[in-house]
Amino acid sequence: MFSSPAWLGWSLAGLFTVLAVFSLIQVLAPAARSWAACCDGVTGDRESALAHSVMAVAMALMFVPWGNSVPAIAWNVVFVAMAAWFAATLFRAAPGLPRWRSAATHHLLGAVAMLAMVSAMGGAPAASGDHGGHSSASAGFLLPAVMAGLVVYFAADTALSGWRAVRGGPGGRGTGAARAVMGAGMAAMLVPML
Repeated sequence: MFSSPAWLGWSLAGLFTVLAVFSLIQVLAPAARSWAACCDGVTGDRESALAHSVMAVAMALMFVPWGNSVPAIAWNVVFVAMAAWFAATLFRAAPGLPRWRSAATHHLLGAVAMLAMVSAMGGAPAASGDHGGHSSASAGFLLPAVMAGLVVYFAADTALSGWRAVRGGPGGRGTGAARAVMGAGMAAMLVPML
């Protein structure tokens, strides 16, 4: 789905596969992470790590040639379900918690970014003669505007997560570094679609 030299595509697919495994270990191994809620109090550690794993698998598939064989409906179902889950998580959070700074907000934006990427890459079903689902003038303006906002968000999140990883802040160096790499990958994949 993503246009890049073969060696770069496979290298990035490998990197995101490693991130997926790292996140999956955090979901499955009790010693890898405490099962207490995230430091933001809104999102649980297991659901956050699972979301990172799903996103990393999806991004890895976008860098390999056979990633195109994943049906558009599968991409859409996964990311709409993820967006709905984290939107509900934000909705049911206790009053006074930092919703806008929570991991749930981050994962909601990640799911929206993945839906935008699938749509821009032609993963969404298009009417006959349309390319990549850009059939209306409003979609032609709205999608790049949403993507530009997401690029800014993920670039800022990459810098902040990288800084936290270097400092060894909450969540540990590995988790911060993994989030920084994921954010950089999201921003890099969104930029060519602006």
